[in-house]
Amino acid sequence: MHITDGLAPGQVLQRRRNQTATALVGGTCSSTAPVYVRVAKSGRSLKGWANRRVGQSARGKFTARLDGIPVGGPYTIAFSSGASSLSIARLYVGDVWLLGGQSNMQGCGSLSGAPAPHPLVHAMYMDRHWDVAREPIHFLAESPDNVHCLPRQTPAQIRNLRRKATHGVGPGIHFGREMVRRSGGVPQGLICTALGGSSMEQWDPALKHQGGDSLYGSMMLRLRHSGQPISGVLWYQGESDATETAAPVFTKVMKRFVAAVRRDFKQPDLPFIMVQIGRVHYREWPSIHWNSVQNQQYELKKHIRNLECVASVDLPLDDSIHVGSEGHARLGVRLARLADRMAYGNHRELPAPELASVCRLKKSKANPASSYKLQVIFRNVVGDLRSQGLPGGFALVNDKHENSECIYKTTVKGNQVILETHLPDNYGEYRLMHGHGRIPHANITDSRDMPIPVFGPITETSTAICPFITRWMVSEIQKPSQPIQYMRAPRPSKKLRLRMHSQNSNFVDMHEAWKGHAGHCFFFSKVKLDENMKLNLRTGSDGPMRVWIDDKPMIQDLTATNPSTMDKHIHPLDLKKGKHLISVAFDLNEGRAWGFYLRFSRRDVSRAQIIKRYYAVPVCCLK
Repeated sequence: MHITDGLAPGQVLQRRRNQTATALVGGTCSSTAPVYVRVAKSGRSLKGWANRRVGQSARGKFTARLDGIPVGGPYTIAFSSGASSLSIARLYVGDVWLLGGQSNMQGCGSLSGAPAPHPLVHAMYMDRHWDVAREPIHFLAESPDNVHCLPRQTPAQIRNLRRKATHGVGPGIHFGREMVRRSGGVPQGLICTALGGSSMEQWDPALKHQGGDSLYGSMMLRLRHSGQPISGVLWYQGESDATETAAPVFTKVMKRFVAAVRRDFKQPDLPFIMVQIGRVHYREWPSIHWNSVQNQQYELKKHIRNLECVASVDLPLDDSIHVGSEGHARLGVRLARLADRMAYGNHRELPAPELASVCRLKKSKANPASSYKLQVIFRNVVGDLRSQGLPGGFALVNDKHENSECIYKTTVKGNQVILETHLPDNYGEYRLMHGHGRIPHANITDSRDMPIPVFGPITETSTAICPFITRWMVSEIQKPSQPIQYMRAPRPSKKLRLRMHSQNSNFVDMHEAWKGHAGHCFFFSKVKLDENMKLNLRTGSDGPMRVWIDDKPMIQDLTATNPSTMDKHIHPLDLKKGKHLISVAFDLNEGRAWGFYLRFSRRDVSRAQIIKRYYAVPVCCLK
């Protein structure tokens, strides 16, 4: 007998809710007879597994189904069918995790700081064999897949390369060790799929059919080789997408990727735990695109259910971009905290800290000439916020993504950060960020070493923000009759050949329809007010744009370019109770424009109403 799929020496099988695993095994066999199996630990058969019939052999093949193997191990599983037999040792039942992304997940930390192997933490290495996890677990030269290693190496060359390796530590083994501790000794398995330097374009699910010639295809081959479901995905990627072309669509690409993974793995609620990219000392990455990817990663949980993100911006580096061994030890524990909550249901373990509110504090009556302060409050903080040395990481930036460098004091207390600045009260052109730039000094964590993530730019969340307008009647692309700055307010008409456009995201994205085209496009929507309201109209676009409300001009930006910044322009207006027409004229900018953001905020509600979120908002009534 010979097994071709379903079980391998050293493998960890995924436990199910009943604390047992199932293995579907296939292989070759010279007999034609029932297949029996014995599952033993330390030489003694498990109850009910002394000689259980599990399948049939015929015509040179056999299949078997092993239901109910209990959590634990190591087990020896012996098969027999007629005169044929085989035995597989060191099988475990526990939790299996897929490690994906690029170099920081692959591991680039010094091997001098590698974690000690743990007998209950196993890895499916790049050559798809299972064994106790020892760094480096992502050793690309061993992979049979072209996407990881070309030209192909001989076994002797691979052994020589392993002997000479000096780096390769990632967060995986540290994560596995912590999960063994948190689970009370349940074995952990790590499926290695990461590739340094890889972009989301290279992880495109559409390339699945290429098998080992694509990253997604290779990942699927590894999952099929294991023959098991998994507990979750640990994902550390984004550095290669911090570019002018890739950053604007990062959220859209990640939504498609996670949906494809869950569909192809046949696990619609599969936990997805992402690491937010940290710092980089290469000038090749413009900070605006780097920060854009970081902020999108922070906000992905708003768009993708059962996803969490943990920051890495405070971790020490071993070179210009890679987290070192010491940092990976901390990161592995951070990932395990989120996995403990998401996969094990331990709700005593809170999610990562996230922004709750930002508001401006009143000036001191004793010193009315003093500068203003910002109060930044975070949720999911365990213990108190703290820092090694002076706390830092916050900035107020303008619409060109430039740091005003006006925050001269940062104070942490409980779950709050107080920022003191020398800007005047009318600082409206500036937005708050944490982790601005490529190499910020961001060092604030809570008492369990979970850091404040990179986020922003944002406006004060003490503002009564209203939902984005995402339902529009959109015209076909129009040949320009005049520049949009000279236009009167456009009106809906059959001549424009309008169609309904509805977005699931806040950004009205027309890239697929506009790319490669020039001209103008017109948008129309309606909002209904249940009462008179004092509002601010808030827009941001990546192309020339004009906005009218009830045919009255409101906002004009003729120089806007990629990337789009939400709330870049804020215009006050008062609207009466009832319905109101929003009209937008957009210049496609020779196909370089993608779309815009548009929403309102209220100027006439109290802070108490804002905190309780108890106020009426304009509601889109376009059908």
